[in-house]
Amino acid sequence: MNLCSYSNSCNLGNKKDRFILIKLEESQIQYLVSEIKNNNKEAFKEFFFCFQPKVFRFLYRYTSIKEMAEDLTQETFIKFWEAKENLIPNSSPVSYLFRIAMNLANNYLSRRPAVQPIYEKDQLLVNICKDPDKELDQVILMDDFQRAINTLPERCRAIFILSRFDGYEYSEIADAFQISLQTVKNQMNKAISILRKQLAAHLE
Repeated sequence: MNLCSYSNSCNLGNKKDRFILIKLEESQIQYLVSEIKNNNKEAFKEFFFCFQPKVFRFLYRYTSIKEMAEDLTQETFIKFWEAKENLIPNSSPVSYLFRIAMNLANNYLSRRPAVQPIYEKDQLLVNICKDPDKELDQVILMDDFQRAINTLPERCRAIFILSRFDGYEYSEIADAFQISLQTVKNQMNKAISILRKQLAAHLE
């Protein structure tokens, strides 16, 4: 099912309507969830516009493939909508949303031979041609950094991305993955240790 066709039935609106809700308070999120459970498509529209950028950003960094991230983002929200009857009041719907996203990403990646770099070749060439002396080292470093991130174990990588790129608190990540706070800390320490070894040449 494609969210583009699904959006017509949900009346998701045009680009001018998007991303009006940049950040929601917890009470607002809970209200939207209660309305979504009652099949309120306008509530789902607001929830989608608020969290779609965050889910896409997470999936793009997690998979390193833009087209895959776009497709998985759509599928994440479709599955969230389809499972709306299972949403629990006063729980953490955002954590549930990210669990859906990560599970979909892991299922997709398990069927692929390898993860590609996050930077698209055309954009790299544009950056280098603009100012070769300034851009080349930065491009190489960022490409190596993404490659290093891709070597992290799946859950370790997801935790690192949510913490360092998306700014989630350890407690929020623990809730999202239904693990202890100490496990999150251990996974972060593991990620940092691996990345330091992988990027040792750049850190000298």
